[in-house]
Amino acid sequence: MMKAVLRVAVLFAGYSTIGFGGDYAVGLLAQDYADDVIEVHAPEVVVEVERHVVVDVKPTIVSRVQVRHNGECAFEVDRELTIPVSAGNDLSISAGSGSLHVEGQEGLEEVVVVGMVCASHEEYLDELLISVQEASNGEVQLRTHYPENRSARNNKAQINLTVLVPFGMNVAIEDSSGEIDASGTGDLSIDDSSGSIQVHGIVGSLHIDDSSGGIDVQDISGDVSIEDGSGGLEIQGVQGSLTLRDGSGGIEITDVGQDVTIESDGSGGIEVRNVGGDFVVDRDGSGGIRHSGVEGRVEIPVRRRRGS
Repeated sequence: MMKAVLRVAVLFAGYSTIGFGGDYAVGLLAQDYADDVIEVHAPEVVVEVERHVVVDVKPTIVSRVQVRHNGECAFEVDRELTIPVSAGNDLSISAGSGSLHVEGQEGLEEVVVVGMVCASHEEYLDELLISVQEASNGEVQLRTHYPENRSARNNKAQINLTVLVPFGMNVAIEDSSGEIDASGTGDLSIDDSSGSIQVHGIVGSLHIDDSSGGIDVQDISGDVSIEDGSGGLEIQGVQGSLTLRDGSGGIEITDVGQDVTIESDGSGGIEVRNVGGDFVVDRDGSGGIRHSGVEGRVEIPVRRRRGS
């Protein structure tokens, strides 16, 4: 049994719909106008799917209407979903353009999603959607959906997401553009095209595959692996090992409990301090390398060696 409570605060659109797909899916759609608060208490809905899993849904929808004119965002819509989860659930997030904030909180027994929809045209609000479903393996899948013609000149359509999860929940993120800020999760995986990334306070391992944008990592209890195209890297407080592949941009590493391995670096200086294991640079393009406080062996290209 899963009970889903949906609270939708809609600015400029006063009607929302709920649909089911897979085991459990929610689509939020803004359409009509309203000037006041509308509360809809739907009757109990029981849906039996092919795997003979029964989903018990009692949605509550609240719509608030307001027009905001804020630079490029002529229209903004706020939406909120609440999804109960169990200890075995992982969360995957597929987000397009817009900022993403993910935070693990102690005592939370649900995933809370707050989305701010920003559009340059009113008709885009119908196509800027947030959907959630639970896969057969128990993974909770959060997706954002965008209008097809938003890439035209002077068009703007994005969803800024804040996602609150139970502390230590494993999270996988796939993001196209916009800054990412994550904390308090378990194992965390980020696949990002562009935009800055800030990660801190992770109680598990961390993997980042990033094309461009600065990366700031602090206080990770497990191992860290990063593949970065361009942008500076600042990494501090890793209890496990650290493995890097970097294209360009400076690298600053401090306080790593185990080995630090830089498999390849294109350009930019490297500074490493306080490593509990080995420090190894396999390939380095340009930029100086400085290291201090390495307890294990040091292996770096001889022509760039500058110990202190």
